[in-house]
Amino acid sequence: MSKKWLAALSAIALILVGSVVIFINKPDEADFVRWLTDTYEVDCMDDQCYTLKLSSEGGEASASSTYWNADGYYDSSTGFLNMGMQTKRLYRNRDNPDQFFSIEAEGFWGSFKEIKFVRNGVQVSRRD
Repeated sequence: MSKKWLAALSAIALILVGSVVIFINKPDEADFVRWLTDTYEVDCMDDQCYTLKLSSEGGEASASSTYWNADGYYDSSTGFLNMGMQTKRLYRNRDNPDQFFSIEAEGFWGSFKEIKFVRNGVQVSRRD
């Protein structure tokens, strides 16, 4: 009987440790910002990337390429056992609000994938 209890306690401990590891590796806003800057030619102007500049063809960012996060959501309770996150951001041009782009991405285990990317009068390049 003691071997059964030992096996049961070991299984419970393994499940608890596994759950803690998954929760620790749950993506957050900082992981999204890192993914955004690694994937696209953007330069964040603050820690949360609420304001950013797009790199032009020559690699320089101009003042008219400044965009701010006008709208979006952050849902940290998605995926298997609420272990993922989903975020959507809408960036508008400061000089011309009719120029915008939006990105929607979902993250799990510290990495993200793009769900939807919409451009309206904006050229956003991917990094190689």
